[in-house]
Amino acid sequence: MLSLPLFQHITKLFDPGKLNGDFVLHQRPAFTWGRWMDGTFQAGFDRYIEDHIGFRNFFVRLNNQIAFSIFDEVNAEGLVKGKNKILYEYDYIRAYTGGDFIGQKTIEGEMNKLKYLQDHLKQNFNIDLILIFEPSKARVQPEFIPDKYLDAGISLSNYEYFKQMAVDLKLHQIDLNQYFVDISDTATYPVYPPYGIHWSEHTMCLITDTLTSYIENIRSIDMPDYTCELRFVADSISASDMDAGMTANLLLDLPRDTLPYPFFTFHNDPTKTRPKVLAVADSYYWNIFNTRLPEHLFANQAFWYFNAKVYPDFYFHEKWTTDLDIKTEIEKQDVILLGITERFLYKFGWEFVDQLYQIYSPKYTGGLVEEKEEEIRNYSTWFDELVKKANTSKEKTLEEIIHDEAIFLAIDADLPRYLRWHGLDYYKNVIQSESAWDKSIKQKAQENKITYQEQLDKDARWLFDNNYPAIYQEFEAIQKQGQSILSDSTWLTNIQQKADYYRMPLENMIDIDAEYIATQKTETDTYKEKVAAMENEIRSNPEWLKLVKEKARDQGQSLDEMIRKDAEYMIDQQNKDKPDGK
Repeated sequence: MLSLPLFQHITKLFDPGKLNGDFVLHQRPAFTWGRWMDGTFQAGFDRYIEDHIGFRNFFVRLNNQIAFSIFDEVNAEGLVKGKNKILYEYDYIRAYTGGDFIGQKTIEGEMNKLKYLQDHLKQNFNIDLILIFEPSKARVQPEFIPDKYLDAGISLSNYEYFKQMAVDLKLHQIDLNQYFVDISDTATYPVYPPYGIHWSEHTMCLITDTLTSYIENIRSIDMPDYTCELRFVADSISASDMDAGMTANLLLDLPRDTLPYPFFTFHNDPTKTRPKVLAVADSYYWNIFNTRLPEHLFANQAFWYFNAKVYPDFYFHEKWTTDLDIKTEIEKQDVILLGITERFLYKFGWEFVDQLYQIYSPKYTGGLVEEKEEEIRNYSTWFDELVKKANTSKEKTLEEIIHDEAIFLAIDADLPRYLRWHGLDYYKNVIQSESAWDKSIKQKAQENKITYQEQLDKDARWLFDNNYPAIYQEFEAIQKQGQSILSDSTWLTNIQQKADYYRMPLENMIDIDAEYIATQKTETDTYKEKVAAMENEIRSNPEWLKLVKEKARDQGQSLDEMIRKDAEYMIDQQNKDKPDGK
């Protein structure tokens, strides 16, 4: 019995079948005397034997079956065995219970950006940007979720608040999540297969009808017609309807009912309108894509999978959204579908919304922390760790924890940019983090007969100016300009109108205007200083001054005026020779 795995490893006499899932087996390491002497060859060979020993796949399935049948566990990353053997992904349960709620402020910010983009793209390019809330098995079938995942209770979820904001802002959106909840009890066939994560394939008839009808209505067009017929295929179940069950890699087949499958017939009619449609979506869109709906009903087949891989191009060679001119590609479309299932709402759009917002809104350099917050939310492993931290914290919410992490990340990634906007707070924190230093500030405050905060502010400013004098001057200029805006009611009203138009917080719009004016003033002052220096150079050079005097006499101008003009000309020529023109 002990020799059978070795016998199978050598002879490959039996075919144990392949395991399903995304994993990489260790390969046999190359032998070298150096690797032998330091032990790395032996360690690598052990891993190779473990992954390739005879009957390994059989024993993996046997182990998984024991865990599944006896201990109600699924030995596949992220899968959960529910009641009646219904399979879920844990992240959907976490989202349903509100365990990954990213906070009202964060969601309001994202949805206001989306609202601005919907209005801007429609008004300027006649492009309809449509948000699609894709369904969640946990929300549609919560009755089968194991009790242990519900014991802590259910709180406000990302989906519920995103949905509330969508309604409040009157966004163009299709809520398939609520639609599936509404029809789940009355549908003829299950809207979710018991061992699948995505919607049942037969629901494609309902989904395509809903989607095309919405596009036709919002654009006032008549798209090509199609028919959808449901057929039963004996003893057959698609990979999509069995995706979780296959990943479980069990020894015994799971019991299952026969499900119907859609068969589409598309009616080509050249008089119908086929809009150009871009779908930015997750794996739920694969079922739509695979029905050949884009091929027959749309004028193109553009699918940006997780806003990363570009399909159908990726089938032929690697193509990523980072390879594209996003603005050019967007403005080619008639319709943009942003489809997100509840599990991924914490990543809202995989940075797609923010990318477009940066393109079509005023440039803002003060959003470094917000950029890092989004980076954290899009880094699943890091985000999961912060969710765990938030669940054990009694002081801070997940939103606050992400914000704190983002500050550290921003400081590490681009300290000068961070200091330009938050330098004073940064140095205050530096002082307060050292107990002895903080104590000395309190003593100085008493000696100088001022408050602790006033002394802290003075010392922080001194530190800032001493370490980064140029950045400190920029910081001061922006802050001073911001205060000028706040003290001018007419100006502030104008800023508020711009903030409302771009659907951004008032403080951000103030920062944008303050930075622009401060930068322009700095550049003007610098230019004047350069001109003045050049004028002195002309006056101190006898030959040059003689030529300028002759020009002034010939043109009937004063000497001072001609010196200024020659100085400005020289500075302008020097700026033209520089790469940045400054």
